Amino acid sequence: MAFCPKCGKEVHEDAEICVNCGCRIKNPPKTANDGNNLSRFLLTFFLGFLGSFIINHTGLKPDGWKSRTCAYFFLTMLTFGIYPLVASICNFSFDPNKSSNIGYFKD
Repeated sequence: MAFCPKCGKEVHEDAEICVNCGCRIKNPPKTANDGNNLSRFLLTFFLGFLGSFIINHTGLKPDGWKSRTCAYFFLTMLTFGIYPLVASICNFSFDPNKSSNIGYFKD
């Protein structure tokens, strides 16, 4: 048996939260970055919406996410190329744990 670090009560070893005080005992597992952020950045930076299309149809697509191919196409014209630059740079900080990521939406 384990003990809660906040209240000191005994808790089950597999418990993630103390039933007595509600304190989190174990940190939730973080999903590791898939290591494709650089590849996605290069594709979207140099190819824009074509790179986004390639991402969606290869193994570079993050699990549960889809690249905004139409946004790359139309917003490139509306912003004179600024949107794909910003979205490409945001590929470096892509985090599947976030609720939103620039240039992507959830499947």
